[in-house]
Amino acid sequence: MSFSSDVKGELAHIRVERKSDMLAEISGFLRVSGSLRLAGGGKFTIVASTENPAIARHYKKLIKRYFDSTARLEVGDSQMPGRSGSGYRYSLTISPEEKSQQILRETGMLLIREGNDYLSDGIYAPIVHSKSCKKAYIRGLFLGCGTISDPHRSYHLEFVLNSRVVANDLKRLIGSFVNLSANITVRKEDYIVYIKKADYISDMLGIMGADAAMLDFENIKISRGIRGEAQRISNCDNANVDRALSASEQQIRNIRKIEDQVGLDYLAPPLRDVALIRLERPEASLGEIGELLSPPIKKPGVSKRFTKIREIADSLDTK
Repeated sequence: MSFSSDVKGELAHIRVERKSDMLAEISGFLRVSGSLRLAGGGKFTIVASTENPAIARHYKKLIKRYFDSTARLEVGDSQMPGRSGSGYRYSLTISPEEKSQQILRETGMLLIREGNDYLSDGIYAPIVHSKSCKKAYIRGLFLGCGTISDPHRSYHLEFVLNSRVVANDLKRLIGSFVNLSANITVRKEDYIVYIKKADYISDMLGIMGADAAMLDFENIKISRGIRGEAQRISNCDNANVDRALSASEQQIRNIRKIEDQVGLDYLAPPLRDVALIRLERPEASLGEIGELLSPPIKKPGVSKRFTKIREIADSLDTK
């Protein structure tokens, strides 16, 4: 199973206790997973679909508990585009006899304006009046249209929506939590609300109630951070070694030039001492060369002596 499936599996087994949270979660799920069919007499049948049987069972129970409505569960072949292999799609069907009209009204999907019914778009504000309801609504949206990538590979959580209004409302809803934000992009005909920052994704898992997944995510994030830091240190060490070897080669070239043209006795004793050590120890660091001198000197002192040797070597070109 994928990490995203594990997260949804955990969320689908949460037992919601507060009535307002039940309504918010059902509303979020129906907003993105539900479709309407005319049932005659101006009434509708609600059909909500998912490819996850645990999610279907979860909302069948939740709708029964809150609305005392029995949604009919049907199983069919998945028709999702781009899928390979066989799969199943689980549909919850709620007829007018099972209170579909009442459900549409209470979830804010069917409203009245000037005495006439109309289908609303966006997130119905009275449904998300509290912090707890906001969390439940986001959980319902995620179970309906959300995915999260494997954190071993990348950090990415997204909601795939077919409404710009819902996308903008969700972006604002996520931003209502402290130190949390999301972005929107368009992919073909869909509006994608996404989060790529690891800390934000971890917070989102906690907000939705996926506590076990959040702990797994944090452990993976820490492990990736340690490996990344080790790699950065290794890269830095390698770069330092490369620079040191390059500097050593240049110092040796300067010393050989002086030796060939005027002899090393041309150098003052302090300079001649570091030159001879460098010829004997091409791989030695400046600090190690300083320790081999008598008396020992520190790295900056050794560096100054090599700078003077370079200046002498350069001056030979003008003679």
